[in-house]
Amino acid sequence: MKFVISSENPLDGLDGKKVLNFINLNTIWWLKNDDFYRGLMFGDQNLNFPDGRILAFFSGFKQKRGPTFTKEFLLSEKARERKHFFIGLENEDLRKLSEVVKIPPKKLSSYNPPYIKNLEFSPEERKKIISLIRKFRPDFAWVCVGSPKQEILANQLFNEYKIVYFNVGAATDFLLGKKKEAPAVFRKLGLEWFYRFVTDFKYSKKKVWRSFIGLFYLVAGNVNLKQIR
Repeated sequence: MKFVISSENPLDGLDGKKVLNFINLNTIWWLKNDDFYRGLMFGDQNLNFPDGRILAFFSGFKQKRGPTFTKEFLLSEKARERKHFFIGLENEDLRKLSEVVKIPPKKLSSYNPPYIKNLEFSPEERKKIISLIRKFRPDFAWVCVGSPKQEILANQLFNEYKIVYFNVGAATDFLLGKKKEAPAVFRKLGLEWFYRFVTDFKYSKKKVWRSFIGLFYLVAGNVNLKQIR
């Protein structure tokens, strides 16, 4: 199985209509083991960037961390000129985010869907989200509900309303100070997974285990990363 990795700068594709994914070894596990997830992720609308240091090594491309991209872009002048819709943020989060990134409140909107154990939000819930997006008419939608739910949701929403979707997981939580990002030394060594495993064992244990299996898939050649430039 070959999975396409992009070498371009995520900032270069913001004027197109795409789904931007910052992938890691956990993504590789889901690609190998879930047909529905794989079918969506192989759609042409997806641009996939190596979020993890190990995936960057296997792809031969520079690492592009989702949290770093989120922070740099939302603090940029270009972001302040556009409208943003956040899926997974409360209204209070949105007010704080406006203060942090200096984007006017009128250019921000959000909706926090209820937690689900399943991977796929119900058709009724997706219809509600699409209705809110259509009403606000944002330039960008930020999906912050965790992988693999966010990639599934973003691709389904894209089929109904085509704008740029960013799947960034906990990146906004780091920016808002709701969660602590791994120290720089862990990020440089590619050990963010270990920091999460130690500091948030209950949430991270399954993801770390899947990541190890994802690494095995790469080493064994079960999943090959195909480059596009």
